[in-house]
Amino acid sequence: MSNDKTLEQHLGAIIADLEKHPNIWGAAPVEAEPQKWLEAWQVFKVVKSNGFEDRFGLHFVGRNSIEVNGAVSSKIESFDSVTMRGITRSGRIYQLLGLPGFCDDAQYVFSNWCRINKVEAEDATVEFIRHYSISLESLNKLTG
Repeated sequence: MSNDKTLEQHLGAIIADLEKHPNIWGAAPVEAEPQKWLEAWQVFKVVKSNGFEDRFGLHFVGRNSIEVNGAVSSKIESFDSVTMRGITRSGRIYQLLGLPGFCDDAQYVFSNWCRINKVEAEDATVEFIRHYSISLESLNKLTG
């Protein structure tokens, strides 16, 4: 019985440590990775920031299809709805693949990104789709 209790305490300590120090890392420099391809993508809008408003706005969130992990972009500076490519504040090009969607890994990274940057954000995917007149039917035909 004491071994079970010790194991439970040990696992509790590991979980507490992971909550304090999440398993996320910064993006590679743009020179090393000038483009990312995102699946199960969403767009989030920072609605409350820590005073650096120029750094925040709309951000891509999704699964990096090459490394198969969650990714969050810097602020979106421009977007082409024909090619489904956006350029962010860092200069990186994000290629959106397929329909918008949900990825647990991306949400994990994004929630920690918000905590680290002391910002609050809301899902703006529908607003983004409407603003850029993105045809989900066309996207579905391309991926279907």
